[in-house]
Amino acid sequence: MKLSIQKNYIFMIFTFTLLTTSSFVFSASSATIVNEDNQNLAPNALNDLVIATRHDSTIYLKYAEYFAQSALGASVGITSANQISFVAPTTYAAFETALTNPAIGASVAWGGGPTLFNNLVAADHLRSINDTSLLNWISANVSDTIAGAEMKKYDESNNLKWVAAAISSFGFTVNNNTLQSRNLPFPTTWEDLASPEFFTTAAQNNIAMGNAPDTTSNTRIYQIILQKFGWERGWEIIYSMAGNSQIYGGSVETRAAVERGDVAVSMTIDFYGVIAMNENPDCQYVIPEGSSIVNGDPIAISKNAPNLDAARAFTKFVLSAEGQALWLDNRINRLPVRSDAFDAARSLVGEDTYIVESQVALVENLYTKTLENEGITFDEDLSLSLEEAMRYHFEATITNVHTTLRDSWSEIALNYQGGAFDPAPDQRLDQLLDIYGVPAINLTKAQEINQQMISDSTFRQEQQSAWESYSIDKYNEAKEAVDDPFTYTTETVETTETTITTTDSQGNTVTTTSEVEVTSQVTEQTSVSAVESSVEDVPFNISWLLVGLATPLLLNRLNIKKKVDIF
Repeated sequence: MKLSIQKNYIFMIFTFTLLTTSSFVFSASSATIVNEDNQNLAPNALNDLVIATRHDSTIYLKYAEYFAQSALGASVGITSANQISFVAPTTYAAFETALTNPAIGASVAWGGGPTLFNNLVAADHLRSINDTSLLNWISANVSDTIAGAEMKKYDESNNLKWVAAAISSFGFTVNNNTLQSRNLPFPTTWEDLASPEFFTTAAQNNIAMGNAPDTTSNTRIYQIILQKFGWERGWEIIYSMAGNSQIYGGSVETRAAVERGDVAVSMTIDFYGVIAMNENPDCQYVIPEGSSIVNGDPIAISKNAPNLDAARAFTKFVLSAEGQALWLDNRINRLPVRSDAFDAARSLVGEDTYIVESQVALVENLYTKTLENEGITFDEDLSLSLEEAMRYHFEATITNVHTTLRDSWSEIALNYQGGAFDPAPDQRLDQLLDIYGVPAINLTKAQEINQQMISDSTFRQEQQSAWESYSIDKYNEAKEAVDDPFTYTTETVETTETTITTTDSQGNTVTTTSEVEVTSQVTEQTSVSAVESSVEDVPFNISWLLVGLATPLLLNRLNIKKKVDIF
């Protein structure tokens, strides 16, 4: 049977906004659920299934259509896509409300990443998957881990709470044309993006980074960096990357920037990298060497699901080979959690307009590379313990003070590139990063205040204000320190010969000569400002004074009207 997306029905998306008064507001255009006849319906009329999701409409429209035409859909009385409604909460608080407010009645939570779902588990908003039939089926068809990442989440009582419906890697997308036109080196690591060599001019931003509170995928990238390198060094790298970057509102905006060539590199989750490659052949998705992770993107059933049978059926459909194949739609390009999804997708080529062999092959290649990449061991509990503090710390110390940050980094990077930090440029860079790259709080403090950053908006605003002031001061201090003399250490290795004379057991003299390397270190100090050394390091004597005095007179005598700055 040939399936296609129908346009003659309406899916309603509730867009939620959590105001400072903690009220929950529906957008004016979607305050009610409307069927194709424009009749207002109660949320669960006509056996409706309500799903709370972070996925975009291309994904959930596709799945609703196929589910309604599947045997699983029919088994719970859902034979029309109009019986399925979606709510689209954009914040954690809105997601909580979607799952707990009876007026909304969401039975399924779908998409948004493991941190979001682990928070929902901690708050006891998700139902344990304890139906024996479904539990055994999931056990047989979905791996517990993929590339070391958990695909299933159990609570303290070993109850299954969520299952990964898709996987993702995290990296960056390069626009090769922009990279070459700006004479930038091809990056393969996070450190490459943090290098002063990745800076060009103050007017040119070479990287697109998303503001952490506005993008879960970019937040996961920053968490990877912090866990890979540690809290202090991780922030040094993030701040240095930000010096080469423009900050965007979200992950869609960062992807669009690299597609257009506004920047050379953009932070992206893998499927956004694939979309960018489809939109612009100059784009290339990169998984940083040994510095990424595989993420399971969950699906779960809400604790008080109004339509439990339909929720179970939809969950099973999404995890089935048929459901997994839909990730290979060339407008979606997600990595499935099941490897047999690729064969299932190929069976739809020719029947589904949006599933084509070339795109299936491209995503399958990325799937293989993702599983082969040796990533880091990622601690989800650690990530969860500081997630909100980290997000708002990013916003306060980077996004809200980005002009000052860029001014400071521009001074550092251009002096580094120009040779002003010779003879020890990397040592001098490290010294300046000891000012520029220091976060406003340590890891322990981030964990201590994390929950309060979620629950207390006044406290959050006070913290962010203090962090902004701190950051402005440190960026200005680092900028001013660029001109200061600095100490550096030189290392000399000398090889000497050592002769040892011994007597063997027969009384013969035995002489042995060996080479020994001796390393010595000398600490020196630049005598003048680094940026001014090109003129002030010249030895001064009376001859230079006479030249300085005589030159203006000579130029005047020759009637040369030109300003000359000797010193």
